[in-house]
Amino acid sequence: MLNLSHPLPTFYAASGHLIMHMFAAFYFVIVLGIEDDWQISYDQLVDLWFFGSLLVGLGSIPAGWLSDKWSRSGMIAVMFIGLGVTAILCGLSRNTTSLMLNLSMLGLFCSIYHPAGISWVVNMSKNTGEALGFNNIFGGVGIGIGALTSGYLVDNYGWESAFMIPGLISILIGLFLVWHLFTGQVSLKNINSEKFADNPEKGDVLKIIVIMLISIACGGYVFQVLQTSLPKLIDIRLGEFLDLDAAKIGMIVSSIYVISGLMNYLGGILADRYSVKMIYALGILIQGFLMLFFADMGSAFLIALALIIVAFNSSILPAENILLARFAPAEYQSLVYGVKFILSFSIGPLVVVLVSKSYAATQEFFTLYWVGGIMMSILFFMILSLPLRKSDLKAA
Repeated sequence: MLNLSHPLPTFYAASGHLIMHMFAAFYFVIVLGIEDDWQISYDQLVDLWFFGSLLVGLGSIPAGWLSDKWSRSGMIAVMFIGLGVTAILCGLSRNTTSLMLNLSMLGLFCSIYHPAGISWVVNMSKNTGEALGFNNIFGGVGIGIGALTSGYLVDNYGWESAFMIPGLISILIGLFLVWHLFTGQVSLKNINSEKFADNPEKGDVLKIIVIMLISIACGGYVFQVLQTSLPKLIDIRLGEFLDLDAAKIGMIVSSIYVISGLMNYLGGILADRYSVKMIYALGILIQGFLMLFFADMGSAFLIALALIIVAFNSSILPAENILLARFAPAEYQSLVYGVKFILSFSIGPLVVVLVSKSYAATQEFFTLYWVGGIMMSILFFMILSLPLRKSDLKAA
């Protein structure tokens, strides 16, 4: 059963994951409203998120270092308040330059969560896979809520409100966390679990590093390309056929990420009981296979296929984070997660450019999905070559 002996840290870790992913994704729906209001093309507006998406990755290293040296919970408080302030500034932007600068700051504060939050969860939980799976649900929920609320707010109150209202909520949660840190109800001090003291054989270290870096990059590509392009893809292929406006598209994207987020919990439970390596490898293979079919899907089944791909992309994250925790020295665990997420999220700027260029050239994203399918299929065989360790086998 999920250990909730730390209810307040569990709440703030989960809500932080939700807020971070919500703020990192909602621009791709909000941009549909700005496109109409400012009469600027979609590809030009998507380009404004380039530096923001870059900083989501680049900021992970200093965020991880500060989390290890100072406080994981303290850094999460900084994230809540920083995201809230910068989201409000985004809503107050009146030209592309100010919007780009504010989106860049938004990306920087988004970078805090994963190195600080994941190591916080890993070290305060008994059943690590289940705890990570539970926490990861809220990442998918955050993307879903971001799409749903953004579509609704854009259509009914203007795109500015889609930035500013979530920003106010984030500041409020951050202030509550500051209060709980100040009163000692949430510890400011880092706790390091002894469960991950087992290190791999020295001869395997380089192989593990190379394969895991490639895996993180490929998984990040699939995640980012779907998150970035899916609202527009649905608009292109199904918008006229299903009579979809921004709110309806937001609701569809929301449903995909909320439902798929539940797979995180299932993936975490399986990671506690079975071979982490095999769960990870099979999830990668299924994503690669389905991406090849998704590339030119033109019917309403596209939505169901997107849901399945995103679900498997989510479900293997607990296994991936457990593997990294086993290989990382405890005192640098947040930094190791920072390296992971600087790589994973640094794929974002590349994807933003690829999505923009692909749309400008073809009004479509077919090639981007095909490339993702091929990469994940090849990656499956690389993961199988990882050394199998006794601690990777769990009794059912």
